[in-house]
Amino acid sequence: MTLRNLAGFALAVLAAWLLWGGIHTVNIIVSRGSPLSDALLSPPTSLLRILGAFIAVIGGLTAATGKPFGALLSLVGVGIFTLLAATMALSGANSVLWMDEAVFSGILVVLTGLLFILPRS
Repeated sequence: MTLRNLAGFALAVLAAWLLWGGIHTVNIIVSRGSPLSDALLSPPTSLLRILGAFIAVIGGLTAATGKPFGALLSLVGVGIFTLLAATMALSGANSVLWMDEAVFSGILVVLTGLLFILPRS
């Protein structure tokens, strides 16, 4: 297994964990009586987290298997996830709410960068 495959797999695993965190949060909100649309769209942070992490998982798995366009899919997913952290920070939200997204976005950006730099075998 090459370093590029490992970077794709690591990206997919981390993004899957972040995806589960987003889905779990929505489940908690819905179980407390809120409609699903409110849990996803008021504010749209849960939707951005789920969408970005899902696309990053698909991209990471695609890159880990050596298929084309895995890095590009990862870039789109990580871009959405990074947009989530940036919008939360720029909206003036408490740093406790967005610091995890910012840290994990940095890690995802580094892993995605490796997918673009390292040659596909």
